[in-house]
Amino acid sequence: MIKTSDLIWQETQHQMLFSLIDKIKEEPFDQQVFIDLQCYAEHHFAIEEAYMVQLRYPGIKAHFEAHNHFREELSAMVDSSHNMGKMLQDTLSLFLSEWLKLHVLGIDKQLEQFILNSPFK
Repeated sequence: MIKTSDLIWQETQHQMLFSLIDKIKEEPFDQQVFIDLQCYAEHHFAIEEAYMVQLRYPGIKAHFEAHNHFREELSAMVDSSHNMGKMLQDTLSLFLSEWLKLHVLGIDKQLEQFILNSPFK
């Protein structure tokens, strides 16, 4: 049986994602933060998705769709971040932070409970 301590990677990665999102608001704006966020989110999603496939998670379709939506939104932000003003930085940071909070407290908590109740296969 998987223990809560086995999922420390998930919480640690969520904190890193929030930290990267907070950097979007920093002045001067560094476009690299979007690239870093994109790479780290992809790493995080890949781990979660591997767990879902391995454990045959019943909510896999909706969870993959949520990840793909985030990927698309972030990709659009990367493409349009060249002339970013402070108001847009703050708006994008708030949007990403709120999306991640809802995702972590909703769909990721469901996945976490499923993982905790699943034996390794």
